[in-house]
Amino acid sequence: MPLTTKEQNLLLDDLNSEYLCIRKYQQYASMASDPQIKQLFSDLATKEMEHANTLKNILTQNNAPATSLFETYNQPQGNNASPTQNLGITDAQLLFDSLHTEKHVSSVYNTSVLESVDTNIRKQLQHIQQEEQNHAESLFNTLKSHGWYNVQ
Repeated sequence: MPLTTKEQNLLLDDLNSEYLCIRKYQQYASMASDPQIKQLFSDLATKEMEHANTLKNILTQNNAPATSLFETYNQPQGNNASPTQNLGITDAQLLFDSLHTEKHVSSVYNTSVLESVDTNIRKQLQHIQQEEQNHAESLFNTLKSHGWYNVQ
């Protein structure tokens, strides 16, 4: 069964979210000072790339456009060609931003799961959503282990 227009749009939204995560985690890995946090961000970027590839495959297999807006507008232009320096951002701030990003991405997947017609695609999206929740848990646990997230 071909994808509906709505499914295509939801999958492209998911793909945009994945590319945003990839870019953030790659940059955050270079900005973090703690080696374990650097590695966490690198690992998350790799996992997000796997998600992006899964989404691109779903779109391609269903003869749908598989180019996200993020890919289109992610090319450096003019004076914006080089990334900014750390700007004094702490590891804790990087982790908190990432945790909030994962919360958002998980909710984006929730809509895609609930509005997917194809059972196989829905299961793939549920799997990705579960992995996004696991990413959030890793970020949360890292914050907590450093004493940066008080759960009281």
